[in-house]
Amino acid sequence: MSESNILDRLSVLDTNTVSDALDFLKIKGATYGLRPLWNCPKIVGRASTIKVAPKGDTAPTTHLISPVIDEVTSDDRILVISGGTDGVSCWGDILANAAKVKHIRGTIIDGMSRDIDGSRDIGFPVFGHGVTMISARNRLVQIESGTPIQIQGTIVHQDDYVIADNCGTVFVPADRIEEVVEMGERIDLRQTRMLSDVRAGESVARVMHDTQFNAIQKIIPPSATAAPSAEGNSKKISAEDQELVALLADIDTAAVSDALDTLGIPVQAFDIIPLANYEKVTVGPAFTVRYVPAANPPGSVGDFIDDVAEGDIVVIDNGGRTDCTVWGDIMTQYAGLRGIAGTVIDGVCRDVNRAINDDYPLFTAGRWMRTGKDRVQVGGVNEPISVGKVRVSPRDIVVADANGVVIIPRDRVREVAGLARNIESTEASIRNMIVAGATIGMAREQLGYHTLQRKK
Repeated sequence: MSESNILDRLSVLDTNTVSDALDFLKIKGATYGLRPLWNCPKIVGRASTIKVAPKGDTAPTTHLISPVIDEVTSDDRILVISGGTDGVSCWGDILANAAKVKHIRGTIIDGMSRDIDGSRDIGFPVFGHGVTMISARNRLVQIESGTPIQIQGTIVHQDDYVIADNCGTVFVPADRIEEVVEMGERIDLRQTRMLSDVRAGESVARVMHDTQFNAIQKIIPPSATAAPSAEGNSKKISAEDQELVALLADIDTAAVSDALDTLGIPVQAFDIIPLANYEKVTVGPAFTVRYVPAANPPGSVGDFIDDVAEGDIVVIDNGGRTDCTVWGDIMTQYAGLRGIAGTVIDGVCRDVNRAINDDYPLFTAGRWMRTGKDRVQVGGVNEPISVGKVRVSPRDIVVADANGVVIIPRDRVREVAGLARNIESTEASIRNMIVAGATIGMAREQLGYHTLQRKK
């Protein structure tokens, strides 16, 4: 897996989730006490290690850390500095400006910084133990770089992965990063569902029981935390489906749409809108259904639903017809009982109160009351169809929320998810810069906002 893809995936997580992943995998890497020294954004990157120590003589030396900054040639670097001394600075605004010019992502100091306002003013993230006014000049010297160092009891190697946010700093060994990120994604998905259960009124004692956390180590189906139903559903999505769905969990359609634009994949479903202003993102594999005008005698209108797996999204092509419906309250109730994730219709639905009250995700071209019985019938299932002027193949991944619906070709999901995460991360950084006092024009220009969705 490419480094950029790993960094994109890691950027979606936070230090709490990565720390939990390290705990599950019995890897040391979470540290205590290395906090943001101003209200800086989360940083994710690769470690460039530096070790400093008290100066032993009075001979002039090159200022510590500056040679490492000069040698940086990539844009994924985070400077990680060990050996700091209480009350003495390892960092200042001149170093921050030099690092900014070299596109260094931030600095982690097992020590202290001064001139912190200067780092804040240029939007350069600094994490450490605290701030001081005392200079390192003639007090500290750089003794090593690019070698293993110890940070708060954790050994950090050159090129290890770093994530730091408001909760602190975590280091991940480079040779374990893929399994840590995968475990982190599982934890994030599970905890999102646990939070949803609590907000829905579930007992917090049940939701937060140890068995719920232990289940994170297993493959997580999309409806793993849903209450069991009387009907049940023996059909489950595959492990690969689960993996692809997890990659897109909680990435909204706006970020996915921008990623699709970047890749030149025009699969935003036109004129398909949410039935309600859903707060959550619905993600799942497409179970495709094609309707045709009714024969004489008419055929089936909805028996296909018995073949839909738990976690699937039903995607219906009714040719954009608005003169008869293909989905109503019986289908909504049955789909909910079977753990189906949602429904997308190039056409209209009826009995909308049921779907709204049940919070069943439904995305259509509109709503009307006239039945489709004796007017349309199922012409085919699990074949390529068209919805909102977009081609949908069986098992493509659907992402739908209050903004609308996008369909991601199955073989492009990993690529799209990585780009979408990067876009969300960039936009979050812009928001943080604005909160910190930057103008929107400055923040957008600095972080390349206007080119986020530009084709590559």
